[in-house]
Amino acid sequence: MNYLQQYCQRANHIILTFGLVALALSSCSSNPQPEAKKEEAIGVKAKPVWFNAPERFRLRTSMGDIPGHPFFDLTAFRTKESSDISYYLTTPVGSAHRYDLDLVSGELFRERTYCSQDDIWESYSSKIDRPNFSQGIIPRLLDQTGEPQRVWVFGAKEHLLSNRVNSTVQSQRARIVGGVLLQFCDEYPCRSQKAWLSQLVLIGVNPFDPQFEKVMTISDLKSKVDWAYMKAFAENGFGRTRLGPKPVPAYRLVGEISGQKALDNAYKYGHHFAFEEINSLRKNCFYLYDYLWRSQKKVRAAMNKAYLKEKNLEAEYSKRAKELRDMAKFQMSRFFKEDFEEEVKEDEQSAAAKERILDWSRFFFHFYEKYGERFRTCARFVRPANQKINPERMWFFAHMTNWFNLEDLNYYYLCRRRTWVENTLMANGKRRYQTGVPRECSSKQLDESFDQAVTVMSALNNSGKEHYHFLEFDNGIGGTHQELFSWTHRNGKHLGCNARELEEKEPIFPQDISWDKFTKKLRRGRYDIIR
Repeated sequence: MNYLQQYCQRANHIILTFGLVALALSSCSSNPQPEAKKEEAIGVKAKPVWFNAPERFRLRTSMGDIPGHPFFDLTAFRTKESSDISYYLTTPVGSAHRYDLDLVSGELFRERTYCSQDDIWESYSSKIDRPNFSQGIIPRLLDQTGEPQRVWVFGAKEHLLSNRVNSTVQSQRARIVGGVLLQFCDEYPCRSQKAWLSQLVLIGVNPFDPQFEKVMTISDLKSKVDWAYMKAFAENGFGRTRLGPKPVPAYRLVGEISGQKALDNAYKYGHHFAFEEINSLRKNCFYLYDYLWRSQKKVRAAMNKAYLKEKNLEAEYSKRAKELRDMAKFQMSRFFKEDFEEEVKEDEQSAAAKERILDWSRFFFHFYEKYGERFRTCARFVRPANQKINPERMWFFAHMTNWFNLEDLNYYYLCRRRTWVENTLMANGKRRYQTGVPRECSSKQLDESFDQAVTVMSALNNSGKEHYHFLEFDNGIGGTHQELFSWTHRNGKHLGCNARELEEKEPIFPQDISWDKFTKKLRRGRYDIIR
């Protein structure tokens, strides 16, 4: 997460101009009946701020409301004295499906369907089915791997609150009693300890469940729950690697940490988003997206004009081009502001910029070298477009994000061969190809790389490897039936049973959507100049 910290440090001096207000949170508690003898659960509703943005980025519900974002609009309300903390529920105890949070859309989606399976480690003799704990994430806190901090909470389902109140997200309370390390091995066997990727998982109890009223440590918890089943589920419920006819382990649970130390380590080794950092991140990502969208339009216009001039068709299209430019100018006056980030303004107004917009490859690799790491950060957290306002912009950024996602999965586009290749790890610990720097690539070769990137991502899905899946809607049995229009991460691991996930072979990206090439030739009567 160093690039994220460095990026946000560079951005801290920029003042938010989109009128963000403080993330004030109002509590919402149920009114207990006079005869009630137990404490009632209390939830905290988020004030929707993250998606309260200019319309080209804004997200609205089907009722026209601005929804809350579970990660950015809620807060943890950590209480050191009691080890209490707020969390957002993603998967309730006993659920038939596992749900995960997409940070870009702020929506839950069905990540997999559980089924009865045997222990891959052959240590637990009974069948493993559904989780005996609830799963959630801590708002604004990333763990040491850069993912939202996980928390597993024990308590009966009847004491859980809904994670939504109408269109507003709501947090739960948990008392942290310890922590464990969930380790992941992508290609078993991982013979060295360093080969296992470790994630700290906080272990908590529902303070409103009377059964856990006096549980303060993991030792106390073990006397109340089937800890052996919990361990077996953790090592099997997130999937296993399929290598030929025999599956092999992908997860294991090791170590136990005390409650206070687990919380301290989560904040010490993770990344907690301060309010000012959230504002700066969002605003600068808006700047970056607008710069890229605006610039690619200039590139298209320049390349199309050059082609038409070469074919003596410039006069034929001039009238229509003016109409389209006038329309674009009107749209820009509505949506874009003049006070762009100084760095982008200087770059865009430089003498070199006039040369870059004449060629797609030249512009793209300039953007890739100078802003690539920032784009990767933005693509993880911030919506680039409102698909209802401008679907063309949304699909453009969907392809751009997929290109960078594929590189993050250690693939490299080799221009001279016009193909994506695996960027293998060499004996010296470095990748075969150096990313982050420009390469010799024509605009036509670069155009081909975007559609190929979708094909390669689909192949990773079919081969059971780590990949990304673009979800428009989370439909199907167990789905949330929410709009996402976002790339969702999948670990490529499968359960050890005939789960529904193996039966569903839906494409990872809409088959009727392709990359809008910069190098396509214009035909008479068709003007792809400024959209």
